[in-house]
Amino acid sequence: MPGDLYLLAGRYRLIERLGQGGAGTVWRAIDEVLDRQVAVKQVRVPDGLSPHERAEFAGRAIHEARSAGRLRDPAIVLIHDVVLENGQPWIIMDIVTGRSLDKVIKEQGPLPPAFVAAVGLRVLSALEVAHAHGILHQDVKPANILLDADGSAMLTDFGIAAPMGGRGDRFGSAGSPGYMAPERLNEQPSGPSSDLWSLGASLYTAVQGRAPFERALPAAVAAAVLLHEPPFPENAGRDLGGLLMAMLAKDPAARPTALQARAALTAVAGGRRHRSGPRRRWLLPAALAAVVALGAGGWYAVSAAGGQQETGKFAAAPDPCTLLTDAQAAKIMKGTPERSLNRPGECQWLIRRDERPGRRLVVRAWTEKPDGDLGGPQVAMRRFTSEKTSRDAAKGTVLRQSHGGVSDVAGIGEAAILQNSFKLYLNTSESGSSDSTLLFRTSNLLGEVIWHREDVPAETPADKRPAIDAARLISAELSK
Repeated sequence: MPGDLYLLAGRYRLIERLGQGGAGTVWRAIDEVLDRQVAVKQVRVPDGLSPHERAEFAGRAIHEARSAGRLRDPAIVLIHDVVLENGQPWIIMDIVTGRSLDKVIKEQGPLPPAFVAAVGLRVLSALEVAHAHGILHQDVKPANILLDADGSAMLTDFGIAAPMGGRGDRFGSAGSPGYMAPERLNEQPSGPSSDLWSLGASLYTAVQGRAPFERALPAAVAAAVLLHEPPFPENAGRDLGGLLMAMLAKDPAARPTALQARAALTAVAGGRRHRSGPRRRWLLPAALAAVVALGAGGWYAVSAAGGQQETGKFAAAPDPCTLLTDAQAAKIMKGTPERSLNRPGECQWLIRRDERPGRRLVVRAWTEKPDGDLGGPQVAMRRFTSEKTSRDAAKGTVLRQSHGGVSDVAGIGEAAILQNSFKLYLNTSESGSSDSTLLFRTSNLLGEVIWHREDVPAETPADKRPAIDAARLISAELSK
């Protein structure tokens, strides 16, 4: 472990250790090139890895930190750089003042429901941005939520962030048992609802002053998460308490969506209560068993009363598997692909090569909702502009992965951009995987098309035409 005044990558001078946890150690440092303070995270590399596994772990950590570095939201601590030195991954971030939510809880005890809901809204905003990029945080907990002097919250430590849909971490389970969703403890596929479960557990702790599954031993905590229901958080009140219990449902399909959680938190943060009506009721303590019974039908809640901002053309995102026909995909891909719905909002057409994935066409679609004074189309425009800026900032080569610049594409939706990328395989400098990613916007809907190829020679030019052709067909379908 480096000592004081260690100079990382010839640039970052480590000054003092700020904290240490299961995912790594965070240092205060001086960026001697820009003469400013930064936070530097030394990612923990699991013990007992072979040289090949260690290289694979480091490469994945750098890749995922780099992906997280593209996220832009006021509630996300910015990542500026990633460094690999002597096989050790390091992540350079903004240094943020303020106290962590867990320290505030320890000092002040249970916090007011309206304040907790406001914190939840900020963290939810950060998670929605990450999820829109296909990234899971995986370690949402009070220790990773920082509060400024004015009470605004930021979500820190994307150091173990991972792509959606993955199973258990092959290098060891990352995260904190009391704040890990049941499916993660069972090493089942995780998704956005897993992060929302962790947010629910964190807000429960904040409003109640104790964790929902608090036990003396870590093994007992994990068992409680898997087998038991937490007590109803009486300090939260009926509205927030009902939401938190729903967010902590064992079945991911029974939990509120991000949109439903946002509506509920907005109502509580603003001091309003939902109106009861047919099919629009909060879950009461006596009816908590119904959360599990909902199953795939999910959890429902009403939207908070608000203004009349323009929603946009799309009330909900269409099924991405309906935006292209199999015949259209086959023509674009020059083969006969297999179609599958990877997860809600994402469909892929896959052509295998010698029983291995070879070419893949991925289609994603999601909608933006009104936010504050902005209507759905304006929120989508803001998200699109942010994406364009952050993706263009990724231009260049880091380790074995290169990103080209962002270019505008005419005739697709109201606006569209395209970026090519290439990643060398770990054991060679001659071949790798290639992606052409096209993002487009129409009204309040954002769509993304990814043309992915494996076993591509390093000098082969990018093949952007399939992504453009697919996006044109999808845009035409959406305009009907």
